[in-house]
Amino acid sequence: MKFACSSFSWETKDNKHLLGRTYDQFGNLDGNKIVVIPKDYIINLDNCIDNKNISKTKYACVGMSILGLKTPILVDGINENGLMGALLHYPDFAKYNDKFEDNLININPGFLVTYLLGKCSTVEEVVNQVKKVNLISEPVFGKEIPVHYIFSDSSGETIIIEPDENGLSIHRQTIGVLTNSPSYLWHKQNLTNYIGLTNEASIPQNIVNFQAFESGITGLRLPGDYSSVSRFVRVALLKEFTVKAKNEIDGITKMFHNFSSVDIPEGVKVVKIPEGDYKGNYYEKTLCMSAMCSESLTYYCCFSTNRRISSINLNLEKLNEDIKLFDLPQEQDISYLN
Repeated sequence: MKFACSSFSWETKDNKHLLGRTYDQFGNLDGNKIVVIPKDYIINLDNCIDNKNISKTKYACVGMSILGLKTPILVDGINENGLMGALLHYPDFAKYNDKFEDNLININPGFLVTYLLGKCSTVEEVVNQVKKVNLISEPVFGKEIPVHYIFSDSSGETIIIEPDENGLSIHRQTIGVLTNSPSYLWHKQNLTNYIGLTNEASIPQNIVNFQAFESGITGLRLPGDYSSVSRFVRVALLKEFTVKAKNEIDGITKMFHNFSSVDIPEGVKVVKIPEGDYKGNYYEKTLCMSAMCSESLTYYCCFSTNRRISSINLNLEKLNEDIKLFDLPQEQDISYLN
């Protein structure tokens, strides 16, 4: 399971708080659906067959899920209190405990977003709850899932949670940007290499009878590849310089527009798997983009094969008594004007 993604939080002029992400992976979304998990729903916290390590949700939530296990893996989502969260790939850096701890809540890393959205109402509650958590080294579909997490809410604070050598690190008052390895603090430090980049137009210069074709090439040193490091820099600077959105819809539109800077086209990034059931070469690509609004409780998404934005409002589903699945509208939906 591999999903190298980009995420950032944002605030609009009318004080709407958004969290969005790209979902990058080789393969397709055949195993994914949008899921609404109701409150008072029993979720498993691991893949053991005894079904003893369980929890009951306190709040309803909606998000993009991976199916095929006893409990849906929410890769991102929002709950009825406006708490938003997502998990992103964290290869070579994520470290988990090899054993269960009796005094802690033992959770498979894939289920942590599902658990926290079902349990917590705010970022502050997430911070307190995570201190009680032990992420266990347990395979998902036959392989350990190395991930780190981003959470935000209507307070505007965005936190990042990373499972490292010394346990779970909680980063508070972050810049609200996350991609993949290395760690958040490494990425944040790396941004100092780009101090001086500006959105102001540069002055055209004549050099040995040659003149620049245009002024305002302010992103000349902005990295352009699809590595985690480069994507973090681009998202962070676009978040800083993009004109603040007027309202929620304007914010979602601009957020998806910003994600186009890290949208990976099929064919430019090859993933080589040397052995196992998936042995071969694959193209990693951006399969979908999603965003959430803490105030309206709306989950938005669009896909590489269908750029029209779809949405689900949790207010209309939060009284459900059973789990509900929505198929992904992946076929291109064009508005024909004649």
